[in-house]
Amino acid sequence: METGTFKSGNSIEGIDFSKLRTIIRNNRLWILAIFVVINLLTYLLFIRYSPDLYESHSEIKLDIRNEATELGINRLVEDQNLNIMSGEIEIIQSKLFLARVLDSLKIDVSYYNKGEILNYEFFGNLPFTVDYTITRPAFYGVPIFVDLGSTEAVRLRINQDGDQVSGKYGEPIDLNGLTVTIHRNPAFTSESGLNCFFVINSPEVLMNYLMRNLTVEPINFNANTIRISFKDHNPLKAQTVVNKIDSLYLIFSNEQKTLANRQKITWLTNELKQIEEKMSQYENYFEDFILANKTSNLDEELANTIRLIHEIDSQRYQLTTRITGINELLDDMSNGVYLVNPVHRLYFPQAINDNLDKLSELQMSFDRLKLSYSEVTFAFREREQQIQNLQEQVTKQLTELRDSLLDRLRRLNEQKQRAEQEFAQMPDRNTEFTKNQRFYKLYEEFYLMLMQSKSEFEIAQAGSIPDFKILSSASLSYQPIAPNKPMIMGIGFVFSLVFNLFFIGILYLANNKITSVHELEQLRHVPLLGIIPSSHHSNGDVLHVVNHPKSMATEAFRTLRTNLDFFNPSAATKTVAISSTVSGEGKSFVAMNLGGVTALSGKKVVLLDLDMRKPKHNLPASLSNGSMGISTILIGRNTWQECLVKTDVENLDYIPSGPHPPNPSELLLNNEFSKLLSELKEQYDVIILDTPPVGLVTDGIMAMKKADLSVYIFRANYSKKEFLDNLKRIVNINKLTNIATLLNAMPVSDKKSYGYGYYEEDSGSKLKSILKL
Repeated sequence: METGTFKSGNSIEGIDFSKLRTIIRNNRLWILAIFVVINLLTYLLFIRYSPDLYESHSEIKLDIRNEATELGINRLVEDQNLNIMSGEIEIIQSKLFLARVLDSLKIDVSYYNKGEILNYEFFGNLPFTVDYTITRPAFYGVPIFVDLGSTEAVRLRINQDGDQVSGKYGEPIDLNGLTVTIHRNPAFTSESGLNCFFVINSPEVLMNYLMRNLTVEPINFNANTIRISFKDHNPLKAQTVVNKIDSLYLIFSNEQKTLANRQKITWLTNELKQIEEKMSQYENYFEDFILANKTSNLDEELANTIRLIHEIDSQRYQLTTRITGINELLDDMSNGVYLVNPVHRLYFPQAINDNLDKLSELQMSFDRLKLSYSEVTFAFREREQQIQNLQEQVTKQLTELRDSLLDRLRRLNEQKQRAEQEFAQMPDRNTEFTKNQRFYKLYEEFYLMLMQSKSEFEIAQAGSIPDFKILSSASLSYQPIAPNKPMIMGIGFVFSLVFNLFFIGILYLANNKITSVHELEQLRHVPLLGIIPSSHHSNGDVLHVVNHPKSMATEAFRTLRTNLDFFNPSAATKTVAISSTVSGEGKSFVAMNLGGVTALSGKKVVLLDLDMRKPKHNLPASLSNGSMGISTILIGRNTWQECLVKTDVENLDYIPSGPHPPNPSELLLNNEFSKLLSELKEQYDVIILDTPPVGLVTDGIMAMKKADLSVYIFRANYSKKEFLDNLKRIVNINKLTNIATLLNAMPVSDKKSYGYGYYEEDSGSKLKSILKL
């Protein structure tokens, strides 16, 4: 016969809804607490302690027309209609434009009224205004409280608990790094109940405030329309910011549209000025060149220089010839020869030629005279002296003439040298002059082109017309856009449900307890004998079936008694062993009440307490002598009749466990235990054995082998699923066949499906019914 083959509860597939209901019921207070706490935190954090946020928006149509082409001038700049939408949006969101908005808004000082939870920001109608001069950046963002209790004096406190500083309205108050002047609004009196303070915002904070809350987005690309929206906790402030952006955008946009042209015009003006300076330098060069060279045509000057050199060479040749002739004449005269070459005479002055003629005549007459007179005669000597004097005179004249000619020759050589140098430099000067002329022409052409471009840009700038239309002015809404209370509460509700689902899921996966009959029904060849529902009357009640005959638990024991009749119906006396894995699963409670309900049916029942290791305190009868019982019977000290105890229930007898023996397992193995059972079968119809837990000791297994039926107890929400494996191991090892399971302390709500009535059970209040699901 195949035994011990079954499917444990750990292998059950799908969701065990009975277990799920049990987990929800056992943790209903935690689930309710999680639901309440999450929704309460959602309300407090996102609704109660979050200030309302308002939004103001306007719609603008953008269009850029350029009228410069109407003058017939082609523009050199890019088309300003290209990517107009993205360009205009970037302009509005740029820090340059927002800085101008901040300067116009004058929101560097924020005014508040301190509330119990949230602070209210004043805007427009202010209780006071502040003029300040700040030298210490540490004062930025620090709340400074203002006491408006007096109409003349004003008291300031840095932070709410800071030191108090007094002053007068309209007069500067020095705060050591910050000087403020408070101007009071007479409309606000001390009876207004205000607790006001102001905060000086740094430029960085204001810029981040604008950029964080400003949204610029396109509406229609074809129509060039955009939407400007701004969010703030004060609706009037949001509207004011949007209006200011709209009003400043026209001016700023026009400036930005013409900025490129203005920059190009400025560059052209500077460039034209530099070109004018360059051209002026070239003009000065040309002027100096003409003055220096007396011409502006270097080719003609070159020809003139060549002619000059030729003329100088010709003059030098003539002078050299004349000087040579004078030298020859002086040599001849020193030798007494006074004949002169007729050609040389052409170069001599007339005086020299006359003296030379006279000298020749005197020489001729002297030669004749020598023929007639002696050398010592007066006439001879006189004539010789005349020749000598005239010769000296002519020699002197010739020498002076030669020196004059030599000086002229030296000057001609110098003039030739200069002419030759000028001739050698003339190609370089011509090249430089030509190059400068070419550069001057290039600069002149570039200058004219830049002048034309400048004129075109100036006309283009004058012709740029921004067409700015406000389709919808800034709205003033008193309906906050945030926090969205229904949505937040809905999110909180959904989140609490999701969190509870996770919580229940974790508990479901972490729960290793037996929670439903379904898990026991999966055991193969180990039938389920019955279910004992839990009852609020059973706590501390030993014989529940006697004290509460109409309860659900009593009805369950009656059903269990009926089911026992189907096991071995031919036996005259039945021995039923009641066991469990560990203590606390209700083994003794089931044994006592099963014996009681069986005895109430008219059968004689005896209950044996075989748990000799652990004495019981809740007994079905009072013991007069605790020194007798099963342990003393099995060692032969007492008979079972001496240890038998009568209970208050007719036909129900009880034999206690007796004193704790050192070897309870060995006592159940000897023949005395079998002999005891045989004797009891002769006197009783049913023998119920209350065994010790088999998961801890082996005593219970000895008794289960000798019983006609073994009832293995599992307690709902107490016994672990691994106890099913323990039962499987016991069945397989000990080859037990007549064994059945019993689920004890099943929650009442799960028993409806098994047909139990409520009888005397108190359903409790409506609140308890709700909490018990």
